[in-house]
Amino acid sequence: MDESKRQLWEGRFEEQANSGMTVDAWCTSNQLNKYTYYYWKQRIRKAKMELMEKETTAPLFAKLEMPTASDERLPAAGLIIRWRGFELVLSDHRDISLATQFIRQLSQP
Repeated sequence: MDESKRQLWEGRFEEQANSGMTVDAWCTSNQLNKYTYYYWKQRIRKAKMELMEKETTAPLFAKLEMPTASDERLPAAGLIIRWRGFELVLSDHRDISLATQFIRQLSQP
């Protein structure tokens, strides 16, 4: 991937995030096609994930803890993940993909 394009689009993503506008509104005001925006967002995210996988020589592990009976969140939480000062509470086991995304995001530099 061309480094200048990557930097251009990462700057645009940051600008949109800081604008307080939806992606649609921001793209319209900046005369960009929202599908192009999402294409580059996905392409850059994929490139970062591939790079991270290449740089990772050892598997990454996170300690997963089930809530104890005394935890007041027990009825609402099926799983609580605490990692690097962050906490993710999953109330439904079908949300396990959120745990994967959570760990991947916190693994990024």
